[in-house]
Amino acid sequence: MHPVFRSLLPMIAAFLLAGTVQANEVRADSGPPDEQLTILTEDYPPLNYREDGQITGQATAIVRAMADAVGESPRYELTRWDDGYRAATRGPDTALYSTAMTEKRKKALQWVGPIGAVDTSLYALSDAAIRVNNLADARRAEGIATVTDYYSEEQLEEKDFDNLVRHDDERAAVQSLLDGETTLLAASNVALPRLLAELGADSDTVEPVFTLSTDLTYLAFSPDVAGERVARWQAALDDMKADGRFTSIYRQWLPDSHPPGTVQLVTEDYPPLTYRKNGRATGFVTDVVREITDRLAIDAPIRLTTWDNAYQMARVHPDVVLFSAERTPEREDMFHWVGPVGTNKAILYAKAGSDLSLDDLDAARDVDTIATTSDWFTEQHLQDADFTNLESRPEPVDAVRAVMEGDAELTILTDSTAPNIVAQAGYRMADLKPLLTVLTTDYYIAISRDTPERTVRQWREALDAIEADGRLDTIRERYFPER
Repeated sequence: MHPVFRSLLPMIAAFLLAGTVQANEVRADSGPPDEQLTILTEDYPPLNYREDGQITGQATAIVRAMADAVGESPRYELTRWDDGYRAATRGPDTALYSTAMTEKRKKALQWVGPIGAVDTSLYALSDAAIRVNNLADARRAEGIATVTDYYSEEQLEEKDFDNLVRHDDERAAVQSLLDGETTLLAASNVALPRLLAELGADSDTVEPVFTLSTDLTYLAFSPDVAGERVARWQAALDDMKADGRFTSIYRQWLPDSHPPGTVQLVTEDYPPLTYRKNGRATGFVTDVVREITDRLAIDAPIRLTTWDNAYQMARVHPDVVLFSAERTPEREDMFHWVGPVGTNKAILYAKAGSDLSLDDLDAARDVDTIATTSDWFTEQHLQDADFTNLESRPEPVDAVRAVMEGDAELTILTDSTAPNIVAQAGYRMADLKPLLTVLTTDYYIAISRDTPERTVRQWREALDAIEADGRLDTIRERYFPER
């Protein structure tokens, strides 16, 4: 099995254009051997592969364009992933395209990018009109086609999905969706177009309905390469994104995918603040973010995905905008903060009719189980208070159902989002009883820590302008007319 489907897509490549370069080619005008870059990649079509003795594919094309822009003539080689990563971390004068940035790898290399975004998503037939807003919706699907031991299957298994239909290879999984044997397919946006073509299906036969994870890929330089040199490569890439060359090249290879811009916008299903409606991200904070990006002339898609995926992207990568996020002491130094945009009350709820009462937060320690949502600030708050009776659920609707079905005595939700979450779980707010307000917090737009201060300042100034001219109140009234 190709390593792209294991752990965090250890090496996927990145993008664009059908440009080719002769394997091990060295141009006549190359600089001294000790200054010439050796740029490595792994064989993984359509991103990187050899054809008729030449290295070609998306990543080769975009890296070649960047090299031309900085006036360098690298030597290109295909190699095994492990060998390439080892060479890049040791140098000298080595780069590896493309690799996914992880917390572990981040300090070992110097990064230029992102030059690619590999989305592992759930796909449905385009004419089926299926909508998946969250993992709870996906659990109700009649069957999800997966490939045994692939990364996408592992993700769903970790979240306790019991409706997976396993297949031995990618072609069989895709065919099961095309034949109507399964409702959804877990696949990568990189691999799927090639598989559809091999099966004689048009690319628009299927559509992504929910993103499980996103891995941003980069051109990674060895530590010995001068920082000024790395900065020139990054500037060349930014220029290509600004003038449209990057998008043009990218879409020659993956016309239905979104190329990663200079800023990545990520959010979750958290109505009414952020959610999907008619296939489009919307909600109070989403509309605020769109107003900001319009004023800053930022053209970037909004990825609606799981909270843990969005949160990890913002933790690891620079230039990621995560919304919305509660500003808590635990998170204070993890992000730059833009806002506040609004206020939430976190409340402990029991099932209506329960004789349970709480005089204070300590009393909640005596119940058997409090159902929480993984990585939410409400869960983090109780964890930091040394609660030992928490049971984490992947989605807030699961926590609500745990209370309603008697598997937990309490759950914790915010007043802004509880009505929508409870409705998604199949209940009414009257079915729950609020017992105790645990804390009141402000929610913000969070920007990843490695983002340049100039970018953060622009976002803060844009939000201030939206508040000053009344646009923020107009957007708020659309979603909270009673406030």
